[in-house]
Amino acid sequence: MAPDESFPAISPEMARERFLVKNESWPERFKDNFNQFIVAPLEYSGPVIKLPLPPSRTGNHVLILVTAGQVELTVGHLAYTLSAQKLVIVPALQIFTLNTIREDATGFLCFFSPTLLLNAGQGADFDFLKLTGNPLVSLSVQQTAFINTLFDRLTIEYTENGSIKTDLIRPYLLALLAEINRAYVGTMEAKTDAGDRLVQGFMDLLTTQVRVNRSVSQYAEQLNVSPNHLNKVIKGRTGKSPSVWIDERVVLEAKVLLFQSGMSIAQIANQMGFDDQSGFGKLFRKYAKMSPGDFRVRTTTSKMIDFDQS
Repeated sequence: MAPDESFPAISPEMARERFLVKNESWPERFKDNFNQFIVAPLEYSGPVIKLPLPPSRTGNHVLILVTAGQVELTVGHLAYTLSAQKLVIVPALQIFTLNTIREDATGFLCFFSPTLLLNAGQGADFDFLKLTGNPLVSLSVQQTAFINTLFDRLTIEYTENGSIKTDLIRPYLLALLAEINRAYVGTMEAKTDAGDRLVQGFMDLLTTQVRVNRSVSQYAEQLNVSPNHLNKVIKGRTGKSPSVWIDERVVLEAKVLLFQSGMSIAQIANQMGFDDQSGFGKLFRKYAKMSPGDFRVRTTTSKMIDFDQS
């Protein structure tokens, strides 16, 4: 089952209502059509975000550039600490959360809809916008300068015209993605170690199959290695066994459903491939240190939004 078939995605408008401090700056921050495209400097957006955010899945792609200071976030099941010359890409429908944005952090935060790129031609088919892409890109000083300039230009366009004039936004956005792609491809080419490729292959499968496949042996079979070899490499390279990665991803996916959907806990257990709710609850408590019901209460402090599950 693909991640977008039944799991809910939150829009920028929903995120605004749930995650941001409402104040007099909203008309300036949220221009026309901001569900399609929105960009802001980190120093401008950081102070109004209610951090830390719970694990969430957005229907838009997300770009976070850090030019100074520090940002801590989680993408999928991996945690990242961003410092200067770091960029993170969160593809649409990937789970992520922002944990901290340090007061001295500078850079940009950008959300854009996949539909913005639909008419952009073959050049818009970037690997880093796929669910299994590597989210972290390290930039050179020159690459950071180029990307920062394009973010500046997009910010000016958004501030002046909102997101209505996509014919102006799209060329700058494509130029930005092309610069990111140049850095991304260079990073991927440098990663040729067989162990790294096996880890990436396992993580790719985990992202798309965790609801239907919780068996280490099945993952090993798809990767053409023995279960023992997969255990050895994954544990040696990441510090955690494949079974732990699988369990943690199950709990992460369940957290998103508990927060973003109106499904009952029994329905969520079924979605995650459990025959009974008790087994799901036991696994959830092991990693979340609370029951699924307690997690839902703690993260849902206002009336549940009717999230789109299409």
